[in-house]
Amino acid sequence: MDFLQYTTNWIKGEIFEATLFGSFGLLTIISSLILWKFGETPNSKALIIPLIVVGLLFLGTAITSINTNQKKLPQYTEAYKQEPSAFVKSEKARVEGFQYLYTVTIIIASVCFVLAICAFVFTHNPTVRAIGIALAILGITGLVIDYFSKERADHYYKEITTEMKSHYS
Repeated sequence: MDFLQYTTNWIKGEIFEATLFGSFGLLTIISSLILWKFGETPNSKALIIPLIVVGLLFLGTAITSINTNQKKLPQYTEAYKQEPSAFVKSEKARVEGFQYLYTVTIIIASVCFVLAICAFVFTHNPTVRAIGIALAILGITGLVIDYFSKERADHYYKEITTEMKSHYS
């Protein structure tokens, strides 16, 4: 398989991941609307807005990612055809450039979980607890998405270094 195929697989994986993320966002919004229609308790009513916010965040992020990655595919193909070695080097720099985001996600998820736990330990307010649930959903979803994203990034980076060693050393 040539290097461009690995790049194409990377981008297709990003699009697939974003599609799942967006689907989960849509499902979260639908769940919120179901609570709005059928929920009668203070806790179910309190979840409506936080779930809509989280769902819109997921959906917006997914749509942006899908559009961005679909535009990248022809650009990457052209860049690779023009100058393969420069493209591989730029991909190496790009992948190295976003590795810190995986650590940031773990920190953000941890903060979300701590805030969610605090919402349940220190208050009985349905709105504050609903926000805690939304933060927990945000945290766990970020971890799940990055769990697979990091795996794909590590595999792609390995292919980049292999390509550089075998063709551009």
